[in-house]
Amino acid sequence: MLDLIEVQASPDKQMYWRTSRETSTFFEQRPALQDTEWYAYVIWLDGNDDKGFKKTHIKDNDNVQRIFSVHLIDILRKLPRHSLALNVLMPLIVDTEQEVRQNIVSWVEQIQQADLSPEAEQRLLMVMSQLIEEKFKILGYKELCKMLNLTPFEQTATFVETYQRKLQEDLQSYSIEMLIQQIETKFKFSKKTITKLVLRLRQLTLDDLKAMFKEIITMKRLKEINAWIDSRLPQPPPTQQEATPM
Repeated sequence: MLDLIEVQASPDKQMYWRTSRETSTFFEQRPALQDTEWYAYVIWLDGNDDKGFKKTHIKDNDNVQRIFSVHLIDILRKLPRHSLALNVLMPLIVDTEQEVRQNIVSWVEQIQQADLSPEAEQRLLMVMSQLIEEKFKILGYKELCKMLNLTPFEQTATFVETYQRKLQEDLQSYSIEMLIQQIETKFKFSKKTITKLVLRLRQLTLDDLKAMFKEIITMKRLKEINAWIDSRLPQPPPTQQEATPM
């Protein structure tokens, strides 16, 4: 059996029709799964956003209902008090900032008592804190960090990794843009050729892109550009026949 899940955080009257369409596309693209029994669930973060649906519109040929609506708050309220998921998502249930201040220590203790790595524990605490900050605008993340003795997000390994990756991606995109401008000016290639070159350049490292700025000056044909890119791409491992000496 296959369960498909869609999470919805805002009102959308077409949500169920779109889920039905996307589910059909999913199975259309995967013929091997078409005989699999399946159910789809639309999880609403706020039940008030769910405008309802006609069950008769989402039944299959056997008259079996396949798509269901689920309200996250209703699920959370049915979880046991010691549930890890419940304690992380408790800010979604409480209604006032005062309830947060009265209970936040116990929520944190429940998370800390779970058998988690320090990194996983920190991330869950950050999720809970961000939910509080989003729902209760008065409580800012800096204040929450002090209340919970959390490491500020900009000092966490997650932030550093994300920042470095984003910086690398931005530099690569900028380098490709500059290279393409150079190539368009010098070679006057068609849009189709330029599009193909962009896709190929995205496979290169930032160092390779920097090196290509110098090399492109001496190149005269598309063949030379492609050959240079090929020389920098990882080569596929040799087949058994190629690897075996004759």
